[in-house]
Amino acid sequence: YYLLTHSILLVLLISAYTYIPILFRCTMQGVFQRLYCGLAVVAVVIVTVKAEPSGPYKNIQHATYSDKELDASDRQLDVVWPVGAAGQKFPFIGFAHGFTDSGYSSYKDLFDDLASWGYVIGVALGCKEGCISDCKNEFLDPPCFGHYYKQQLRVIDWSKTDAASKLPINLTCGAGVAGHSMGGQATLFSAAYNASTQNIKAAAMLHAFTHTYPAITDVPFLTFTGTEDTTAPPEMAQKIFDATGASKIRGIINKIGANHHEPSSQYNPKMGLYTVAWFKIFLDQTPQALGMDFENLIFGNGSTSVCNGGDGSMKECTILR
Repeated sequence: YYLLTHSILLVLLISAYTYIPILFRCTMQGVFQRLYCGLAVVAVVIVTVKAEPSGPYKNIQHATYSDKELDASDRQLDVVWPVGAAGQKFPFIGFAHGFTDSGYSSYKDLFDDLASWGYVIGVALGCKEGCISDCKNEFLDPPCFGHYYKQQLRVIDWSKTDAASKLPINLTCGAGVAGHSMGGQATLFSAAYNASTQNIKAAAMLHAFTHTYPAITDVPFLTFTGTEDTTAPPEMAQKIFDATGASKIRGIINKIGANHHEPSSQYNPKMGLYTVAWFKIFLDQTPQALGMDFENLIFGNGSTSVCNGGDGSMKECTILR
């Protein structure tokens, strides 16, 4: 909707020299001409009101970098970060995009929200339809995504290199991982297979698509799904949650009416907020910060907590610790 609206505005602005004559003809022509004219005027006055990021850091920056270690399909990564006080640094989240999705262009609202609460987010742009340099297949999944998670791990490694040294990244608190769709599977694999080597402290899987369910044993994780997700149905999230040996600290959120695009083109800001809350508790280890009680948002019983109406009606909402 956002892109469509701006496309309409662009076309109309390019043709702005016709606007006044159209208005004039509205008062002079017949019914059909007036109808056409009215639609044109309505299109002209459409204003897309873009909500600002929800957190306290409103100045969000974005840049694209190159890294020769990333997959040959696209050796670039997007990085999004907040501008804080002089010398202020923020924890790093390695994100993995979904099938045919990309970086900031696909997840702008989500990334801006995460950054606004004090995170630097990095996402590799390659492997949109599968990885080229390291193609591994998983049962029933799209081809060449079996090692896609290694792109997410590489982005975490990149955050520690000289190329990232001027970014406000706090390297002392570990890293978070998050991802959508095939990127949700990547996040599952990263947290299950590489938690200790990458010092992964928390994970969030947003409508993960997978037919393989290794247990995330040592990382607190939260998995989001929705009753209207026909791409990665809730059963996938349930199997991640129920995996034998899974971390005692974990959660599953199955929102009534949410579909596969909840993190992207049909972004739900509450998903962003509860993802932030999870990372604040387990990555930052600041359950109360920035004027918010993040502990209560996840584990509380009040109306703002995720399982008690804070994000609307749920078919299932279970948080364990």
